[in-house]
Order: sequence, then structure tokens, then C-alpha cells
Amino acid sequence: MTELRSLLSFAEALARRCGREASAFFGRQISQRKEDGSLVTETDKALDRIITGAIRERFPQHGILSEEQSTLYDPGRDFVWVVDPIDGTTNFTRGLPLWGVSIGLLQQGAPVMGVIHFPLLQSTYTAIKGGGAFLNDVQIRTSTVTEPDDQQLMVICARTARQPALRTQLKPRSMGSATYHLCKLADGSVLAMVEATPKVWDIAAGLLVLTEAGGLALSPTGAAHFPLEPLHSDYNGRAMPLLAACNAAIMSHMQQAVQRV
Repeated sequence: MTELRSLLSFAEALARRCGREASAFFGRQISQRKEDGSLVTETDKALDRIITGAIRERFPQHGILSEEQSTLYDPGRDFVWVVDPIDGTTNFTRGLPLWGVSIGLLQQGAPVMGVIHFPLLQSTYTAIKGGGAFLNDVQIRTSTVTEPDDQQLMVICARTARQPALRTQLKPRSMGSATYHLCKLADGSVLAMVEATPKVWDIAAGLLVLTEAGGLALSPTGAAHFPLEPLHSDYNGRAMPLLAACNAAIMSHMQQAVQRV
């Protein structure tokens, strides 16, 4: 736990530094479309270089999975960092403040530490495996609501929104950032979440925040997302669909809602 707290301090300082760097270009950059259809800006690339460079200098024995540079997973490394320099790039380019820097750490393929910093919201979510989840150093928990109704919210991605409506009373919202969705589920703001095509760097840190806050997450087939499978070495083209909920009762409701689509 002491080692993880030291790693958390390193990652949090790095995320805050990158948040300051990115904020200077908020709403002022034109994005480009990558081969997988996602967007990237020069700020994404610059922050990725800052983060991966700092990790390699401090922890040369660690591996790195990053959206813009290192998409190959090395199962031979005990520790592997998972980096999304800006989650919510479309929001970032269009002047919406819902974007953040996500830095997670895997040990033997499973998340053990995560930091997500939303600079314009002045919100930093952190978690250590077995140590709880926190927002600005205040511990958070998922909602205890067990009966869905039309006064409660769920969050979905844009691709989910284009599918037939989920059979649920929960009101859907799409915020444009998978990490933000996970964090709002973790802090009790929403009850459930459906993401059709997130990548590992979209969810590694946020999923730990969610589970440490008491939430649950599965793939639509019911399988767990972690530990990563060594045979799937290149994660650039691999989606990791996500169904998440604040507690077991809401997860059961969402599984039925998805099956009824």
C-alpha cells in the first residue's frame, strides 16, 4: 500500500501538470481523425509524450499502454501504466469542459491505482486497490438506490445512443467522456452506465475508481475486463464494451434492459 501511495502521488502530480498544459489550448485546436475513427489533437500527442517520458525516466522497468504511442501490452512487465492524455477530445476541441487526463496502473494485468484529473472542473478522482475511491481527497461511494425510476440518471456513449432504446426508466445522458461517466457513477450522481466501444485507456483508471467506490462493471457478456489477456497484445483496435452500475440491484436491472433491446 505504501508503494502504491507513492505511485499515486507521482501520477497525480503528472496529471495536474498535463491538465495545466492542456487548459491553455482548450477550445483552440483542430482535431484530426485517426484510422480507428477517433479524434486526436496536437495537445493529445504532446501530453502523451510528457506522461510516457516521465514514466520511462522514473520507472524504466515498467511497461506503458498509451492511446497515442504505445498500444502494445507486454504481459512480461509486472507493472504497466495505462495512459489517456485527454479523454473527451471532442469536448476539448469544441469548448466543452468535460475532458480529463487519465493515468492508471496495472499489476499483473489488473488495475491497482488510478488518477483522473478534470482541470476545468477542479475535480481529481483517485483510487488505490483496497484503499477506497476519492474526489479531491474526500471519499466517495456509489448510490444506494436500488429501484430505478424516471428521476434517476444513467450515462451512455454516443454509439449506444444510436442503438434501439434501452428498456429502462432511467433517463439517459451522454457527456462525451467514458472516464467522466465512470467517475459520476462512482460519486453517486448516476446509477448506471453503458459504453459500446471504449478502449483500455478509457476505462483502466476509471474502472478502479468505480469498483473502489462500491460499483460493479461487466462486459455485456458478463465477463470481467481485467486482468488483460496476454494473447491480445495490441489494444489499439480492441473495444472493451462496458455495462456498469452502482450496486447489484441496478446491475440486474440493466442486464435485463440490455437483453430486451
